[in-house]
Amino acid sequence: MNKTELINKIQDANAAYAAGIPFMTDEAYDILWQELYKLDPTNSLLYHTANRGALTGADWHKFNIYGTQKAFCMEHLKPFLTRFGSQPLIIEPKYDGCAVVMTATSNGWKLSLEGDGKCGQDISHKIQFINFPSELKHFQSMEVLIPLSDWQDDFGKNPRNTVAGWLARKHDIPPIKMTAISHNYGPLHYDYQYDGNLDNLGELLLNIHSEWSKIFPIDGIMLKVKDENTRLVAANNGQVNNWSIAWKPPIQTKVTTVRDIEWNVSRLGRVIPTIIYDPIELCGTTNSRVTGNNAAWLKERKIKTGSIITVGKAGEIIPKIIDITHIDSTQLDVYPNNLPDKCPTCGSNLTQEGVHLICNSDKCIAKLTTSIAYFYSAKGIKVDGIAEKIIEKILNEPLCYIVLKDKPWALLDQDAYGIRSIVYQSLGSNIDNNIQDKIKSISGTQNMAHFIAGLGLPGLAYKTTLRLCQFLKSGKLNIHISDNAQQSFVRAVPLYNQAMNEMTLFKFAPLPSPAKAIYCITGTLSMDRLAMITKLEAYNYEFSSGVTRETNYLIVGDDPGKTKIAKANKYNIPQVSEEQLFKILTGD
Repeated sequence: MNKTELINKIQDANAAYAAGIPFMTDEAYDILWQELYKLDPTNSLLYHTANRGALTGADWHKFNIYGTQKAFCMEHLKPFLTRFGSQPLIIEPKYDGCAVVMTATSNGWKLSLEGDGKCGQDISHKIQFINFPSELKHFQSMEVLIPLSDWQDDFGKNPRNTVAGWLARKHDIPPIKMTAISHNYGPLHYDYQYDGNLDNLGELLLNIHSEWSKIFPIDGIMLKVKDENTRLVAANNGQVNNWSIAWKPPIQTKVTTVRDIEWNVSRLGRVIPTIIYDPIELCGTTNSRVTGNNAAWLKERKIKTGSIITVGKAGEIIPKIIDITHIDSTQLDVYPNNLPDKCPTCGSNLTQEGVHLICNSDKCIAKLTTSIAYFYSAKGIKVDGIAEKIIEKILNEPLCYIVLKDKPWALLDQDAYGIRSIVYQSLGSNIDNNIQDKIKSISGTQNMAHFIAGLGLPGLAYKTTLRLCQFLKSGKLNIHISDNAQQSFVRAVPLYNQAMNEMTLFKFAPLPSPAKAIYCITGTLSMDRLAMITKLEAYNYEFSSGVTRETNYLIVGDDPGKTKIAKANKYNIPQVSEEQLFKILTGD
């Protein structure tokens, strides 16, 4: 479909939606929306709320109703989380009904269709056919819908279109009362604090979507800033509210049967379950296995061979079990303890530590394999191609096992450790030559912090490790480091020094200079926030999502957040505009 065709279809859909007679499902509309966004991301049709002309015969709303930003994958959430992720958030459903506005007037309550965001048709005569479970406020946007517990098959195929039809027919009496749910004060909500892990957030959103979609028709999940004062400051850009975003990836769930449970050993010795089930297709890919959280998670849910499970997937998120049904519910109380007591790899006795089964054996090859793979992964020294299957082959050679169990870095300079010919014979010329080429290409590019982070010691992710490495040189440490991380670092430095002394072919790069300044941003800037962060990286400036005692500058844009301003005042942190900042950078 070309751009003109997309525009025509979206124009028709927008007009129908504003008039309260939608003919297109939200899923179908989102497909068109994404196609036009790829061709023309600033097209006004994408942000039709509050951008269309006045509707004929409609009344103006007391305040404009703005649209919402959309995220069709987890990556799309990053700009929002960069700006607001350090603040308390709230998760709510994106209800799939008919959007309306409730207003208190001198003559009583007035109900209007949301329309184009500026004005909408008066449908106050339908108030008597609607339940309002929440306390009404003087002005609020709402969603009129039919709870799934009230839905009857003879109502139609699409719940949203059914509601729109009932509201549009002036003199018809609906067969049941509809329900109006406030967009911001509804019954379903979840307080949330982002921990920086996008995968964890994706799993949470998928699970919440699964639960809430059993109660109301929904077409996504809303992430919003919780504090209402911050919402007022963040405001809108004339098209959408800045303080909220809708998560709307393609979401699919299917029911399948558990066929087996495998147990695998992590680099920390945790024995993790993998549930094998009859293959199903979700979001365009065939899936037959999903990793369980831990041993206690499996036992608590009583998952076993023959259990009926519901597996869900949202866009690029890996499949997750979101519901479990057991074939014979009478057997739940006598569910067998099917947790292993021996390591599935080395046969050592397992111990229970919290929610995990742990293999503490130093000779466990599975634990060693995952630990070595971690060292060469993107979280460590970053050598493509040294994956677990490759490492397993190498560790089958006794001398390689003896060397690598204490020195996972030995593959960087195999000649120094006397394993070059053994690795070559184990992997074959093609694979070995490919790995050697990749090792040569990164020699001299990775630094001490990459090496230490790759050891996988508690608390030592790359950024923390880099700060500690720089501290060794400068004697200055601008951030708080946990006791756990400090103890790990003390253990790691001698290992790095040992590797430096033993290896001759592989070289480490010097440590990068400490950041010249740590900055935070509040308010709207003249450029996209991520573009600003990228630009300042060239000046060795480090972005922080929140204001702390270590922040050097708070860059203040339009409509700044009161919380960050207050913290900057409390810690006496300089507050600068974009113009002032770049004068500082250029020395003008």
